[in-house]
Amino acid sequence: MTLLMTLSSFLSDVSSWSMVVVGIGLVIFVHEAGHFMVAKWCGVRCEVFSLGFGPRLLGFRRGNTDYRLSLVPIGGYVKMAGDNPGENLQGASDELPNKSVGQRFAIYSAGVVMNVLFAMIALPIVLAIGVMFNSTEVGTVVEGGAAWRAGLRTGDDLLEVGDSKVFNFPEVVTQVALGDTENIPVVFQRPGVDEPMRTVLHPTYDEEEGRYVIGIAPAMEPFVLVQADGPAAAMGITDEEVRVLSFNGRALESVGDFRDACLRNEAEEVTLLLVLENGEQREVRVEAKAAADDQRRVGIQPLANELVAMRGSALELLGALLQEGDDLRRLWIHDAADPVNDSAAFKKPLRNRKEMEQAFDAAWDTEVRWSIELSRDGQKRMIELPRERLVAATSAKGLIDDLAFGLGDDQNMVWSYRGRDGSEEGTVFSAEQQGLPEWGRILAVDGEEVETWVEITEAIRAGGDLVTLSVEVDGSTQDYELEPRLVTVRPDVGLLPVYAMIERRYGIVEAFQVGVTESAYFLKTVYLTLKKIFVRDVSPKNLGGILTIAVVSKRLADAGIPRLFFFLAILSLNLAFLNILPIPVLDGGHLLFLLVEKIKGSPVSERVMGYSQLVGLVMVFALLLYVTYNDILRVFVKN
Repeated sequence: MTLLMTLSSFLSDVSSWSMVVVGIGLVIFVHEAGHFMVAKWCGVRCEVFSLGFGPRLLGFRRGNTDYRLSLVPIGGYVKMAGDNPGENLQGASDELPNKSVGQRFAIYSAGVVMNVLFAMIALPIVLAIGVMFNSTEVGTVVEGGAAWRAGLRTGDDLLEVGDSKVFNFPEVVTQVALGDTENIPVVFQRPGVDEPMRTVLHPTYDEEEGRYVIGIAPAMEPFVLVQADGPAAAMGITDEEVRVLSFNGRALESVGDFRDACLRNEAEEVTLLLVLENGEQREVRVEAKAAADDQRRVGIQPLANELVAMRGSALELLGALLQEGDDLRRLWIHDAADPVNDSAAFKKPLRNRKEMEQAFDAAWDTEVRWSIELSRDGQKRMIELPRERLVAATSAKGLIDDLAFGLGDDQNMVWSYRGRDGSEEGTVFSAEQQGLPEWGRILAVDGEEVETWVEITEAIRAGGDLVTLSVEVDGSTQDYELEPRLVTVRPDVGLLPVYAMIERRYGIVEAFQVGVTESAYFLKTVYLTLKKIFVRDVSPKNLGGILTIAVVSKRLADAGIPRLFFFLAILSLNLAFLNILPIPVLDGGHLLFLLVEKIKGSPVSERVMGYSQLVGLVMVFALLLYVTYNDILRVFVKN
């Protein structure tokens, strides 16, 4: 059965890649066919019609034209008589330079026009058939991000972003990246609320992504896909889709919980409770595939206790007491008459979100005073909280949900833990065995100074069988010799979460209206992308080339022909816009020279034309190299 599934997957891949080749070839063909047809109509002799560049692979000759497929599949061209500077002209009437400015303008603009027409025809057709898109429903909301601050929740369905309707989640990302960098209006539908809701988001620039973001991820489907050659399939799970109810005995409420469990998992065997497609429940013990790179662990965790942001009731009740950037250390619980000191108070550590919620929940219904010990600008402070007001206004979970935490200036201050996930179960790590002090600040690993959590983990990973941590507590430093344990991180169980999808389908008239609107939107998007790159609001590392196009096309081909053709229509519009840019060797460059010729009354000199063509070729080639470099990083390195 597994062999049949593997064979089926292989044949599906072959079919998808075939559709990709044909689809991208069709977009190129449409563009070049525009030049070719108008050139023929104007009486210009066309010597070559080529899909691809470089040496001829195959083709045929009809009349004066060689129709060919060439070796380098990154475009195409129509070779017209007399279109190259310095070409030996015979003065024949079918040579391009002997045609009027208007005729030549029509020839050079025809490719762009055909690409736009292709999109405006293809989009309404596929929208009338029905296209599956990534849902605009919000999945994960990043703590402290713009969406979190504005109160967006998991399950909210985004309808408009930046005054434009959004049809899929990538459009949400694009609207944010290319929109107002300070205020982005959003309209969304919240489950259980009749009328759409509105808010304004204040995006932040993400250096890693190279664009503005609002801190959300798309929703996931309630099921996971069974990979044909994965461990779950090897245990006899032949359904394509299953639901996961529990992971190693821990109940799961959503696919997001399953994904998080996989990320935290370090076991080589995993017990899953699955619901199969026919509704049958089955418990499966899966021998997981080991990850490509294991990690060396000594049993320490960073403090995720820096207050990143506040919202809602927390901002209203605590905004005057706490500040963003505060490192919360402990919750002190004491009677009304007791002073806040070690002898008279019971204190709970606040090292991460889980501990904070547990600490406040344990004291919520008791008649006590609360004080928080924190570090602000490197100075220890004690702040008493308005317990009565907090209890009256919210709950322990509500309070913590309105506070966002992350790694702060104390990234090299750590705590040691037991087991795999901080629980009391499992093998004790070396840090616990050696008594690494809580709230200790790691100054060096094997003599090398460290300041961030990434530097600490990298130093431990690169160390030997024993690593020495220099730890400072209350001004004194002590060395601890720890033995790292090799841990298999994120072993693969062969179940793949997938993003939620939604079908968009319209009547013929509405499909045409939406298709035209989407065409205009995507042309505007290309323009805004180049503009944002120029003003450095978007990093050029977001540009992609032929490899990215191929990978995206393959993924969309897997999702069906309508989805692939929707993408090809967008690709056609991108090709149209880029070709119209006034860069020599591109159509826009030729059109620019024709305008100059019309104004001055004579053609641009061959010398100027030749040098400009060379400069344009260098620019295009440099861009090609850059986007190919981006593709390699995106497709091979990051994956």
